[in-house]
Formats: sequence, C-alpha cells, structure tokens
Amino acid sequence: MSSLSPPSLSPSLRAITILIVVLLFAHAPMLLNDGLFMDDWLVLKPRPDYFVDIDFLLNGAGHPIFYSYDTFANWTGVPVVAMVSLALAGIVFGAVCLMSTATRLDLLDRAEAVGFALIVWTYPGYQLWAGKANAVYVFSFGLLFVGAWLLTLAFSAVGLRRMLLRVLASLVFLLSFALNSTIVLYAIVMFGLFVAIWRSGDAAHGFVRRTWFAAWRCVLRYPELVVLPLVYWGTLNIGFKRIGVYAQHYNAHFPTLGELVRGWSAFFLTGYRDVLAHAIRAAIQVPALFIAAAVLVGIVLLLLRPDTKSTASRSAITTPLALAVVLFLALSSPYLIAGLRPSSTHFYESRHLLMLGVPLALTLLAFKRLAERWTHPGAAFAAIFGAGLIVSIGMLWSDYVFMQARTLKQQALARDLAGRVQPAATVYALDDGFFDYPSRHVPFGLAEVTGVLRLAWGNQPFFGFALRAERPDVLRRMDEARRAPGSAFHHFDPTGPQATISLQPGPGAAPNHVLVRKYYACRLLARCDVAELLAQLAEVTIKLGPIAGLLPLDGASKSVTPGR
Repeated sequence: MSSLSPPSLSPSLRAITILIVVLLFAHAPMLLNDGLFMDDWLVLKPRPDYFVDIDFLLNGAGHPIFYSYDTFANWTGVPVVAMVSLALAGIVFGAVCLMSTATRLDLLDRAEAVGFALIVWTYPGYQLWAGKANAVYVFSFGLLFVGAWLLTLAFSAVGLRRMLLRVLASLVFLLSFALNSTIVLYAIVMFGLFVAIWRSGDAAHGFVRRTWFAAWRCVLRYPELVVLPLVYWGTLNIGFKRIGVYAQHYNAHFPTLGELVRGWSAFFLTGYRDVLAHAIRAAIQVPALFIAAAVLVGIVLLLLRPDTKSTASRSAITTPLALAVVLFLALSSPYLIAGLRPSSTHFYESRHLLMLGVPLALTLLAFKRLAERWTHPGAAFAAIFGAGLIVSIGMLWSDYVFMQARTLKQQALARDLAGRVQPAATVYALDDGFFDYPSRHVPFGLAEVTGVLRLAWGNQPFFGFALRAERPDVLRRMDEARRAPGSAFHHFDPTGPQATISLQPGPGAAPNHVLVRKYYACRLLARCDVAELLAQLAEVTIKLGPIAGLLPLDGASKSVTPGR
C-alpha cells in the first residue's frame, strides 16, 4: 500500500511552497486595491483617455528604467493590473531567491531561511506596498536577490552555462538599480563574492597576501560586475541628468557626524520603534487582524518543522547582529547624503524604508540563535520569528486596510464629481472632512486631488489640492514648479477661476476596518453594490469663488486655458 501513496514534497520544495503561500496570503489585499496614490496619478492612466506626460522621468527626474516600466504599463491598457503583477513578482521571486541563496550557501537552515525571507518581504515599515508606481521599487528590490541567486549558480558553473548565468545576472542587477539604494545591497553581494574567492585561496599565502589576491581575482574574473554600477551612474549623469526641481530635491552633500547621527536616529525611530508602537495600537483597536495573523503563523510553524540542530555558537549570534547594524547604517546613508528622511505619519514618506526589513530579519536571526542557548531550537524559532511575523503581518494588513479605505474615499469623490456638470473653475481646494473622522486618514496630495478632477471632468488644466496639506502660497509654488525645466506639473494650471470642494463623511462612513470589511463583502461575496457603498460614503458640495486663506498669484492670468 505504501507504494501507492502520493510522493511527499522534498524539504526544499516544501519550504518554497510554504513561503509562497504565506506571502500570497499576506499580500492578498494588494489584489483588491485598484486605486492610485500620490505620484501614481502623474505616470499611470486610470483609463485610456486620461492624459499623462511622463517625459519628465527621462528629461527631468533621470529615471529611464521607471519610464520604461510606466510606459509599458500604460501601453497594456490596464496599468494597475500590470503594476500589481510587477509588485507580486518582485515579492515572490525575491523571497524565493533570497531563501534559496541562503540555503545553498549554507548560511541558514531551511526554517531560518523561510522566516528570514518572510520578515524581509512583509516588513510593514514600508507602507506603500499597494502603491502602483512604487511597484517598480518592490520589483527592483526583488531583482537584487534574483541576481544574487544567479551569481551563486554561476560561481560553481563552467563553460557556456557559466557565461550565460553571468550575463543574465549582470542584466538583472542593472535593472535592480532602478531603486538607486539597492546599490548598497549590491555592494554587500560583491563583498560576499570576494569572501567566497578569498576562502578558496591558498591559506599558506598569509592573510594580507591572500586578501590582495582575492581582491585582484575578483576584479579579473568578474569585471562586468565591478564596472556595472559605474556604467549605470555614468549613463544617468551623462544621458539622463536630473534638472530643475529634481536637481534641487536631491540635496547631495557630505553630512556632518551630527547630521548622520540625527538621520540614523530618525530612520531607527521611524523604521522600527514607530512600527512597533503602531502595531500595538492597531492590535488594541482591531485585534481580529492580529488574531488572523497568529493563526496563519501558527499553521506555518506546524508545517515548517524547524531544524532541531542548534546554531547557537558565538559567531553564529554575533555575525548577523553585526551585519544588521552595518546594513542599517549603510542602507539609510544614501538618503541622508541626499538630505532625505522618512516619516511614519505620512505613508508616502515611508518609501525610503523598503529595504530595512533586511536588518530587522538579521536581528531576529541573532536573537533566535541566542534563545537556543536556553531552549529547544524549534521553540526559539517559534518565539522569535513567530512573534515577529505576527506583528509584521498584522501591521501589514492594517496598512493595507488604510490604503484601501483611502482608495474608496477617492473613488467616492470621483464618482460624485463625475455625476455633476463641471463648475466654471479649474482651481479647486478640497476641504477634507475625513481628516476629523475618528479613523486614520492622511490629507490627499495635490497629484491625487488633481487626478480625481481630471478623471471626473476630462483632460483640462486643473489644479487641485487639500487645504490642510498645503501652505497659503501653494498657487505661487505650483506656478514656479510647472515652469521649471523637466517638471512633472506642466499640465497643472494654478491661474484659473477658483472653487472649494467640501468632502464630508456621509451616512455610510465608518472606521477604516469596518469600511473595508463592507467593501470586501460587496466585491467578493456580492452582499451589496459597490456603487451604492461609494454613494453613501461621502457628501460633496462645491462653492464657487476665491479660496479663503490663499495668497494671490500676482500677475497670473485669470482665464481658463484649454486642456492638453
């Protein structure tokens, strides 16, 4: 009878299957979120007749790879689907290659590798997982690990296979540089390559000579990988140089020690302390999300069967902990050099934190191995990685709920405006009443408000902004920005007639988690109509006339110019 039993999965395939299934569960809300956020409105077309001018990515912002992805997404006619697919591909392939590389190099056992990859790819400090244009960030991050896996295969390959793997790895690494800060992780990969060559050297040469030979052989054997970041940066600075507002935005300089310390402190507080504090509050307010996360993690622990062999040696504990500190400092440094810092209060300002899941995973790995000194390895894994994953996935879902609720509020506004005759105005201030509603909300950005106006009333030179998000000189600043070379705002016109839109919670308004639960019930279970849900969500009124509290735009024309 045993010969008739279905074959069981190999341990490696079993671990990969568990990893993929958990990641798909963790990021499932991304599949239902078809909204655009912040700068998404500047580069993606929510419908075929919606006008976007993404030349600024080439001729202003210096992002040719971003330009290629966004152009392709718009060409498909379903850019939201294209970008969601891109993000999910980055998450899945990046996680699988990270796990495979770590186990192939015997750095982690299978359970550790799965737990490590899950922490990296569910890190909730990065709140923009549902962002569409920022899917390029996620995909680029994933490509870095795909490249590392290909390089690992190439290291032990020979002949034509070795050459093809190296060419493919170089191409993948090059595309991963679309997220510029991945070059820091690329440097870590190259250091790992150097260590591998160093270990294969002759120990009789002595440390200094052996190190010199290893460095020289690394350059001679892999010249394409050594020059790759230089070629990339040279191409950007020569062919796609940043100009105008983008040259000013990246305030590149050598920070002082005090600036570095303050910057690193901001990254630590935003990337870790605030995440934990927000998770505690979210668990108190919406415990169901964290209970569901605990059930999912419990199933993972039962299926994964952590290794019973202890890895609690001193070096096995100190090495990942030291590497976590080094990586944290290194990954945040490019942003500090550019004068940028993250914020946990605005989801868009978390975009600098995507890769900080790696130092977190290394720290948990060190703590897990330390706990093995006092308990069974399986118990240590469950206590450290299990608890970490519950917090991470629970908070990740909480952020997805927030982003979905934001999408619904935008859609409610767009639906209401589309049902109206356009007033005689092209400059609109949004008085957003959801800011005072007792559920998390961030004022809409000017790209979001302007995008909703153009979605509702067509491709006209609208300029819209949220009153509470902008200063009184917003018209002047936008007029300067749209005239700057390489600007993304050439089709924004702050000189036209003005009006104020009042967006207030309607009879169907509810806290984010309740609202999103109703939306899921409508969309997945057909228990209600989504259009009716949106109609009840908000009440919209429009008042024509000058916007109160704004500084006038001196010398600007008051006529309405035709849209492009």
